[in-house]
Amino acid sequence: MAVAKFVFSGSGIYLRLGAKEFFIGLDLGQRQDFSAQACVERYSGPARCYDLRHLERLNLNMSYPAVASHTRNLVAKTMCHGTTTLVIDATGVGAPVLDLLHASGVRPIAITITGGRKISGTGRLLGVPKRILIGTLVKLFGAGRVRIGAKIPYSTELIQELLNFQVRVNPRTRQESYAARGTQKHDDLVLALALAVWYAEHAATAQEVEIPAFG
Repeated sequence: MAVAKFVFSGSGIYLRLGAKEFFIGLDLGQRQDFSAQACVERYSGPARCYDLRHLERLNLNMSYPAVASHTRNLVAKTMCHGTTTLVIDATGVGAPVLDLLHASGVRPIAITITGGRKISGTGRLLGVPKRILIGTLVKLFGAGRVRIGAKIPYSTELIQELLNFQVRVNPRTRQESYAARGTQKHDDLVLALALAVWYAEHAATAQEVEIPAFG
């Protein structure tokens, strides 16, 4: 009898081994700030690697319903090529966009970006310190495990954002903060990628199972 190998995703879905896995990060800006989307494809192995497949800075002043619709369309397109997980920034203005996505049938992972040191929450609602999100991306990028193609739109801006990030330490509380420096203080592309990569790296590890193949 032929045997097909599947993995249990941890969310009640069995996936055929070898299927493509995509993670989309959505960073939401205030109305005067940019929002951005980043999609990575995850490759399993001794060390997981991530190829950046899509990077986009949304139009300034784009309405929240338009952001939700644009994101839903990206999720739908990506699902044609493999399993897709949407991870959004639920901090501040993220709540109304999250509601709009839920209303359209999309169930993202909602991450509130915090200034602490510990990850909180469970399931699809998580609180993750900014230092952990950025630190994970920088570590994986430095190890060559996040690969950014030169022809990806906004790749130059993304690299510049990474180079502009700096760590500040409050001398009184010793609390760290991560922020962009210089005249162009955008961090939307970095945060969108960090959301996708962090969740992809730390999501529950799939458990391999074997299911008889029929036909």
